[in-house]
Amino acid sequence: MSKENKSNTGFRNSRNTAQLHRAWKKEYFEMLRKELDRLKGEDVDITYRDVRKNNGVYRKACTVRFHDAQVAPTVYLDPYYDHYLHGEAVSESAENILKYCRKKTPDVTFPENFFRDYDTVSGRLGIKLVGTQRNTEMLQDIPHIEFEDMSAVFFYLLEDPSFGNGMIIVRNTDMERWQKAPGELMEQALRNCASMLPPVFRSLADVLDVFRPADEGNLYLLTNESALYGAAVLLYPGILQEIAEYLGGGFFVLPSSVHEVILLPDHGEEAGDLLEIVTEINHTQVAEEEILTDAVYKYEPGDAFIRRMA
Repeated sequence: MSKENKSNTGFRNSRNTAQLHRAWKKEYFEMLRKELDRLKGEDVDITYRDVRKNNGVYRKACTVRFHDAQVAPTVYLDPYYDHYLHGEAVSESAENILKYCRKKTPDVTFPENFFRDYDTVSGRLGIKLVGTQRNTEMLQDIPHIEFEDMSAVFFYLLEDPSFGNGMIIVRNTDMERWQKAPGELMEQALRNCASMLPPVFRSLADVLDVFRPADEGNLYLLTNESALYGAAVLLYPGILQEIAEYLGGGFFVLPSSVHEVILLPDHGEEAGDLLEIVTEINHTQVAEEEILTDAVYKYEPGDAFIRRMA
């Protein structure tokens, strides 16, 4: 067999394997759905949908609402398929999902139509950064402000000790009802984030508890206290200048994910070389929906914001 034929055969085998895998996954989700509907009880409503995440990624999910609760947790189902492949029965997964949702359903009460009133939600508005190009479709429906090749979008942060953090994305329809401009939300969200999601700036060696020789320089992690969309800390007023003063000069910004960025003091590195590292990490170690950008940025003392270098 020629090399070309072998190559074509390998491609077909790979494609057939992927198709078979998708078919198995689809069949599993249908079995899980039937089992959840069988076990849920009369006090529970379950809705199933494909949830659009960052970067055009869709994930299978179900929302489990108990009749006496205002807030319903959403569970992403892909991890349970992995459990199934490792031997967990479909019935066990269904039971675990219902137990988890009952435990994580917050005991909170909101005024009726609370999201219609800007004054009700303004104190919990937050901000996150996403890559503009990968999220073109999503950004058509939500207010945003562009920074280089990234976009800042807004959310309402729901926080409850029983389940942690939840988010409601602000949409264009909300802005029209509130009669607010994106710039106004930006100011409010940044004020909130200073206390709601305070910044965290630490040596990466300390975070990972590893030793790095002094002559290799040092890397720093920038995120927020909850590690929830912490890349947006880049937008906090004055934070970049404060970091530049601490580091004694300019620095590169390497987008590790939407949840954090890595900072590298400028010692003459080539942005192109750093871009290769960022791209490789993004496409081998970061979940697709958590990629921020394939880019390298730089901050110079006195600048208002970072600049894309590669």
